[in-house]
Formats: sequence, structure tokens, C-alpha cells
Amino acid sequence: MFTVLRNTWALFFGFGIICLGHGLQGTLIGVRSVLEGFSFIATGLIITGFYTGFLTGSVLIPIFLKRVGHIRVFAALASLASIAILLHSIFLDPYSWFVIRIFTGISLSGIYIIMESWLNDKSTNQTRGQLLSIYMIITFIFLGLGQLLLNISDPLKVDLFILVSVLLSFALLPILLSTTEQPNTTDTKSFSLSEFYAISPLGFVGALFTGLAHSVVFGYGAVYATAKGLSIFEVSIFMVIITSFGALSQWPIGYLSDKMDRRIILIGVTFTSSALCVLIVGSSYISISLFFILTALYSCASLPMYSLAIAHTNDFLEQNEIVAASSAFVRLIGIGSVLGPLIVSGIMSITGPNGFHIFLILVHALLGLFGLYRMTKRAVPADSESQYVPLPRNITPAGMELNPITEPIEEE
Repeated sequence: MFTVLRNTWALFFGFGIICLGHGLQGTLIGVRSVLEGFSFIATGLIITGFYTGFLTGSVLIPIFLKRVGHIRVFAALASLASIAILLHSIFLDPYSWFVIRIFTGISLSGIYIIMESWLNDKSTNQTRGQLLSIYMIITFIFLGLGQLLLNISDPLKVDLFILVSVLLSFALLPILLSTTEQPNTTDTKSFSLSEFYAISPLGFVGALFTGLAHSVVFGYGAVYATAKGLSIFEVSIFMVIITSFGALSQWPIGYLSDKMDRRIILIGVTFTSSALCVLIVGSSYISISLFFILTALYSCASLPMYSLAIAHTNDFLEQNEIVAASSAFVRLIGIGSVLGPLIVSGIMSITGPNGFHIFLILVHALLGLFGLYRMTKRAVPADSESQYVPLPRNITPAGMELNPITEPIEEE
């Protein structure tokens, strides 16, 4: 592990700073949207802009990487992200913010692709799992710490926007000044969405519904918390709870899913998430402490859905198909992430802030019901050698190759 960190510390340090800025800006944009009086629909459009850009970047950035290389593209994207966050403080209207968030999404999508392909280039079959674990830990820790930075200054001032810009710019230094060689660019193969559905209908629907749920939780969570009347400190605690407890539950749930039918675990956590959302709606009127406890339990159940759906899909794949299928999986997550904030904003416009959890109740319940239906149509594969691997929700197809089970099969 020490050798792995010594060879990649510059990449991880720079990426940690980026996650710090990304964690802050996502919550800051949500809180500021409410404070500026933007409607729920307008705010949903702004958040959708980020996921639209993220999905677009996953397609466009590999083209630029082939033309000019990783270092130049990384510098350009970090600069674009740094500029974009400052533009929010200049153009204070939702339509401008929607366009700006598209550029932010493209930038961060490209940064993740570059980071993950760089780590892939530095990994071996023996270190791939260690690098993925470090990558996930850094992602969750620094995204969580970024939420706490919201308390440094008043969100109505320009200070926090400047801080995000500084963090994104500073992240350039360790990577651009390191002696780490940039990786060779390889083509990422993928299945069509119809081919992916034929292989794993539950994996297909699981990816789409996970995108719907998690884009709302992370993209719209700060909007919901602010609309419910929570203070800035309470909003930051709410987002930290979601990020941290979701990470802590990955390993125990993964352990169980490797010991029994993975679909039972996936159905169990999604029905549990739906039930907890019902309780959270009631708890918000009783006690803030109870509200936070139930939110932590919801996060423990909901966030592992991402890795569970991937692991279930891998149960029906040959080893040489896993990376290609992962690309289709990430596209479905992106589609769900684009739609989620738009749908929940419409529901909240009708029902008020509690529409946030009404949406999540429906999403989780429908996924659970579809899982029950699929269990009547397909048996567990007898020869499955797949395993649950905890993955960060923002991982790209390039990062999927860090999964140890995708290592090349050596021919005899």
C-alpha cells in the first residue's frame, strides 16, 4: 500500500482538492438557489445542467484526450471549472446558471476520466483493488469535508464562490508539477442499451433508478434542506451524513451480497430506503436529531444500490465483457441523473419540500417491485464468480477498469 501511495500521491492529492471544491460548490449552488428565490423547477433545471454536462463530457472528453493528451486537457478543464463557478456570482439568474452548470459538469466529468485512466495506467493486477479503495475513500472523505466549508462564510456573499475557484485552481499544481507520465489513451468499448437490457434487465432498471435517486439526494439535497428551514450549519451536517454513512455501509452490505442471492439484498435495501423516507417526512416535524438519525440510516441503505446493481449485472457477464457493460451502466446512471432533478422539482412545486421524499419513496418502491418481478423470471447463475466491489457514485467507464475482477485473463 505504501508503494502504491508513493507512486500516485500527487494524483490523489490533486483529486482530493478537486473533491473538496466539488463538494462545496454542489451544496452552495443548491442553498444559494433557494436564498435567491428561484422556483423549485428553475432550481431543478440548474441541477440537471450539471448532470447533462457530466454525461456530455463522458462522450466528448476522450476525443480531446487523443488529440492533445491528458495534461493539457486536465489543465484546460480545471481552468474552465474554476472560471465557471465565479460566473455564478456575476449572472444571478437560473437560466444562466443552467448553462454554467453544463460547463461545470463537462469539466468535472473530464477530470474524473483523466484521473481514473491515469490510475489505471499506474495500476497492476495486484494493486488495482488497492487503488480503487484509496480512490473511493478520498472521494467520500473530501466530498464530505467540502460540505462543512459552507459554514466559513455567508452563502449570499461571493466569498464561497471564490474559495471553490481557488481550490480547483490549486488542484492543478501537484498534478502538473509531478513527474508522473501521462497514460496512453485507449478506446473504451461499450454495449448498446438494448444489448445491456437483454443481458440484465434488473441491472438496466437498477442503473436508471439509481441515477434518479442519487442525483436527487446529492444534487437536490441542499435545496430540500434549505427549503425545510434548516440553518446553514444543519444543511452542511445533513449533506455530510448522506455522504459519510453511505460510505460506511458499503462493506457490510457487500459482504452479505456475496454470501446470498444479490437480488434479495438489492430489493431489501431499496424497500428499506422507501420505508425510511416515509419516517423521515414525519420526523422532520418532531426532532432534528431524529431526522438526522433516520437520514443516516437512509444513506446506509440507499447508497450501496449503485455497487449492488453493478455487481448483479456482472453476475451475468463474461470477464472480458465487464468494462464494456460498465460503460452502458454509467450512461444509464447519467440519463437517470438528468431526469431526477427535473421530476422532483415538479413534485416539490405541487407538494412543497416533502415532495423530495415522496419522489424517493416512489423510486425505491418501484425498483424493489421490479426486482421481485425479475426474481420470478430468472434464477441465480450457478457459476457466478462475480463479487461486490464498493464504488464511488461518480466513477466513469475509465474508472470501472480499476475493479479487480476486470483484470485480463491469462491464456494458457
